[in-house]
Amino acid sequence: MLVIGKISDLVGRKRIYSLGVGIFTVGLVACSLSQTINQLISFRTVQALGAAMCVSCGTAIVTEAFPVRELGRSMGFLGVAVSLGFIIGPVVGGFLLHWLDWRSIFYVRAPLSFMVLVLALILLRKDEKPAGTVKLDLLGTFTSSLGIFSLVFGMSQIRKLGPRSFITLPLIALGILFLGVFVLIERRARDPIVDLSLFKNRLFSRASLGLFLMFASAPSYILIIPFYLLHGLGWSTSQAGLLLAVHSMTTIVFGPISGWLSDRFGPSWFATIGASATTAAYLFMSTFSLHAPVSGILLVLILLGVGTGMFQPPNNSTIMGATPRDRFGTASALIATLRQVGISLGMTFAGTLFAARRAIYQAELTEKGAGLEAITSLSIPPAFHDVLLVSAFVGIAVVILSLFRGKENGVTDPPI
Repeated sequence: MLVIGKISDLVGRKRIYSLGVGIFTVGLVACSLSQTINQLISFRTVQALGAAMCVSCGTAIVTEAFPVRELGRSMGFLGVAVSLGFIIGPVVGGFLLHWLDWRSIFYVRAPLSFMVLVLALILLRKDEKPAGTVKLDLLGTFTSSLGIFSLVFGMSQIRKLGPRSFITLPLIALGILFLGVFVLIERRARDPIVDLSLFKNRLFSRASLGLFLMFASAPSYILIIPFYLLHGLGWSTSQAGLLLAVHSMTTIVFGPISGWLSDRFGPSWFATIGASATTAAYLFMSTFSLHAPVSGILLVLILLGVGTGMFQPPNNSTIMGATPRDRFGTASALIATLRQVGISLGMTFAGTLFAARRAIYQAELTEKGAGLEAITSLSIPPAFHDVLLVSAFVGIAVVILSLFRGKENGVTDPPI
């Protein structure tokens, strides 16, 4: 996505976004016509390329569409769209799978995707031509892509192969090595994929790090709590799905509010409040037992939604507000990359820690003579708690980053 962001700065964000929607639409149609699993995987790759092009440019396009004084509000509305997608997508997908077949998940969306393409071509403003001649940093493209892939893929194999596997450790080391080489290349490149000078701005660097850490801590909720509800409390999938939707619904409400307030009073305080609420939600979740009342779980999920909604718009507006206009595509892609890499690494860590701690608790319960059913359910809450405590510590780090980002070069953090 970093490469796509750089390309969008070179040739125009509208062009890349529209092309991405077109590729995504072709991918949807092709997936619905797949005859084998290999074909489906290949066409899903095409679809993923189109999605990456759209996601990389989305934040930049929204930033350009709003005046600077309304940047926080624009990020809030963008968050609403994302949260609605998370709510509507699984619900509609469930109905499609129930009434039709798996192909319907793809061909039903194709007309909608085509409509988005038409609207993008009609409504988006024409791209401004870049001044001068700019070249794509191919060496930086190669090292960043290989570094991110090796690191994420290596971390994802820890749970399956173990941390000492001859595959995982070399992949992780290779990823770190290539990312280090990427940084060295970008410092000397004429037109770098990521302008490292952006990170000299403390607002930009701290907000970017806070974004990464926030999403890295999120899988303790995204990945583990379904196990707790389904296998710990014995809920049905429909019950768990309805309850988990509360988080997204709350985010939809508080995202625009936080964005609007951050435009008036500055983003740092509201990002801090959001990170604090999220951290508090993790701490409250770490007290859940097999007898936790539904009302208590509901309140904590609402608090988590408040935290997510309050944090993301002002934090993203800080990143975009600290970015020169000709680097909007790069910053937008960086936000998407930090989000995806953070979630991927967080998923790996949370899943590995949960499995390892649960195995320890299962062994302890076995020694005490507990039955198989009791071992299965009783081992979930304490393992869940351990993962949540780690997320809470990460959340505290995000709070600190958000709280002390308010000064740059001696100037206090003003309303954007």
